[in-house]
Amino acid sequence: MDLPGYDYIVVYKDIHFGRPHIAGTLIRPESVLYELAKDKTFDEVSKTFYNQINLKQIKECIKYAIDVMKILKYYKKVKPKVPRRLKRKLGPTSYAFIDKENENNKYEPTIKNSNVKVVDVLNKLYEGKEISQVTEELSIPKEAVIESILYSASLIDDFHLSLSDFKDPASVVIESFNYIRKK
Repeated sequence: MDLPGYDYIVVYKDIHFGRPHIAGTLIRPESVLYELAKDKTFDEVSKTFYNQINLKQIKECIKYAIDVMKILKYYKKVKPKVPRRLKRKLGPTSYAFIDKENENNKYEPTIKNSNVKVVDVLNKLYEGKEISQVTEELSIPKEAVIESILYSASLIDDFHLSLSDFKDPASVVIESFNYIRKK
């Protein structure tokens, strides 16, 4: 099934337990972000996945991360409850550059000592800017950009794990994306 607002990301209840992936592949959006967080260029990320994905698909994975942040912030039906032990395995639990201490800030954190939000970093990447360009344009350290990508990938993991609470995760994904499209 097509995911509302996406050309390349799809969701089928029989693939990846109803979690979204790039059409024609088994590559999940968070996997693309984790590769990007290794300070790889878009071309290097594509090559990591044996050229099965292109720049448009990588950018759509970034857009997916932005939308997941909105879903987690506004859509009350989906609330991640990830056990701490599992959370440590999924990604970093403490960040040197991301300020997420404020509970109101959880799904819209900022880079410490700046007014730059994680979503600002993702928006620059979505525009097709490489990590070094984002660093320069937003005047933040490269490590802050990388942490922003890791943080958003971790939120996607949280979102996907929360789907296991539902009988039909694919329909919940579509419902939640439809919800934020209306906002």
